[in-house]
Amino acid sequence: KINMSILMITHNLGVIAEVANRVIVMYCGRIVESADVHSIFHNPLHPYTRQLLASVPHLGADQTRLQEIPGVVPNLYNLPPGCDFHPRCAEAAESCKLQRPELNEMEPGHWVACGRVARGGA
Repeated sequence: KINMSILMITHNLGVIAEVANRVIVMYCGRIVESADVHSIFHNPLHPYTRQLLASVPHLGADQTRLQEIPGVVPNLYNLPPGCDFHPRCAEAAESCKLQRPELNEMEPGHWVACGRVARGGA
């Protein structure tokens, strides 16, 4: 350990799995999940994090088509009301359209910005 931090901005989750200790997942410039790398990969709580991980191809897997996140990333200058991810989220409730979720600590060191997760619904 050399008491140094490196900020990596990437969609390459393989690199993150190898080099990171702590991961912050962002969507539309906002933090949606923050935890140690093991928790992010083995217990993702935010729907975007789960879909992002599901979209990664796996060697040897019998996949004919990559899994994608449906919908389109919103215009950052015209974000939807409520949760930024709700138009693309299969788990979105009506409340997700109305109120932007705050980060909540669901487990020690594992933070999530999802109203459904905070209420135990996602």
